[in-house]
Amino acid sequence: MKFILQGEISFSKDAENAREDLKEFIKEANSELLLRGVPENQKKEGAKITSWNIEGALLKLQIDSGHRVRAYDALLRIKKPLGELLGKKYHLGIRKMHVNCYQIIIPTREGSYDIDMELARSLPQISDFKIEENRVVVELHNLSESELRKHIVNRIIKHVTLEKQEEEESSAEKPTDILTRQVTKATPGEIIARSKKIKPLFKGDPTEEAVKQGWVKKFPGRGQWFYGPQLVALQRALEEILLEEMVYKMGFMECLFPKLIPIPIMHKMRYLEGLPEGMYYCSAPKRDPETFEKFKNDLIINKEVPIDLLKEGLKDPSYVIAPAQCEPFYEFLSHEVVDEKELPIKFFDRSGWTYRWEAGGAKGLDRVHEFQRIELVWLGTPEQTNNIRDESIDLSYEIADKMELEWYNEVGDDPFYLEGRKVEDRGIEFPDVPKYEMRLSIPGQEKGVAVVSANVHGTHFVEGFSIKEARKQNIWTGCTGIGVSRWVFGFLAQKGFDMEKWPEIVKERVEKIRVPKMVTWP
Repeated sequence: MKFILQGEISFSKDAENAREDLKEFIKEANSELLLRGVPENQKKEGAKITSWNIEGALLKLQIDSGHRVRAYDALLRIKKPLGELLGKKYHLGIRKMHVNCYQIIIPTREGSYDIDMELARSLPQISDFKIEENRVVVELHNLSESELRKHIVNRIIKHVTLEKQEEEESSAEKPTDILTRQVTKATPGEIIARSKKIKPLFKGDPTEEAVKQGWVKKFPGRGQWFYGPQLVALQRALEEILLEEMVYKMGFMECLFPKLIPIPIMHKMRYLEGLPEGMYYCSAPKRDPETFEKFKNDLIINKEVPIDLLKEGLKDPSYVIAPAQCEPFYEFLSHEVVDEKELPIKFFDRSGWTYRWEAGGAKGLDRVHEFQRIELVWLGTPEQTNNIRDESIDLSYEIADKMELEWYNEVGDDPFYLEGRKVEDRGIEFPDVPKYEMRLSIPGQEKGVAVVSANVHGTHFVEGFSIKEARKQNIWTGCTGIGVSRWVFGFLAQKGFDMEKWPEIVKERVEKIRVPKMVTWP
């Protein structure tokens, strides 16, 4: 891969008098500074200022480079020593650095790089894109020093290219799928445990039956339901069992986690890179009484909600509604120092809804946009973290057996925290198996409903949120999501709606409720 930068450095005044010193500086930079860190046998992969000229207060220059010291990095490298040289002798200051054109030449011959052509053409940051024989030429225009320091150029390259592997990957695979297989020492999707076969007591669709019996009613919002007293009584019973038989038994302490999550936290989690289309975004209203007065008047007169006026009164999105429920835990620990002797730290939250935008995937009671969960989160040594995750899965088996439910557990094929990692190159430590997913079997369906997602994140969040141990010991995080809404669906799918036939452990906990009758519903 080759890089050609055409840019300029603006000084505080005319720099013509410094021409000879600039000439000597550039000569030394080409022989030392711009080759620093490059192995002796790879000097051609360093950077070199190939042409330059002084025009008043501007130094115009071209830098050519290989991949060891990329051209934009070379420009940044020369700023401080150049400023020190010219400042002392000529009282010249560097006002700004600017790149007019940054050309990236990517080889595409066999064994080089694959390019996502469609993606490259669609990125607004790419000004020009040309396909030539055995290579692709990408051009970026008008880059500021700030953009260079944010490594935007590298991110664009990484986003549109994928180095070819010795073994070709399936064209149908997403980058996340490839990374999942790279870090998972077991086969994603492999079933590692299952219960004995249990004859179901119910045949049919539990959602349709719940609607028919008046246990739920469809809410106008997509993927939402009104859950009636009978279903809630069952849900509370199952939740009580899960708390007693797993959460409290494992020593987790209850907290109340916020559900409005500031967007920067989602960015630190890498959720915005992986699943930006899977979240609900929230905007606060502006302090603009005039706009809202117009909104109210239009509403009164037209008897329709004037959405365009409402948009005018809203700030840009600044929050998402919690899509994972564990987000506040990592922010709580952010930049904190913990003592290994106090580990593991084990918290849980069951205080509200979790929200995910499923788009066309929403269906029935099993795949909704708004659902109830118990979220277990912990911080510990790698051994502690793995043991806690494994214990949560083992106790899940026992709970399902006590409820006489048929289940199986598989190696997860989509660890949520890998979504934002297209290529892993920052030394993140991963567990041998990032995710286990326990499912309750659904009669008549090949795939069961996932009720427990047990994850170990390695150092993904420890690194992302700068969590430290006092003596620099290795620490990891983990989380187990218990889908209470999904447990209800799986239970009804297997056991049906006749409470007298339910297992004793559930039946004895379900509160007997008399629901008021309506003329028109159910």
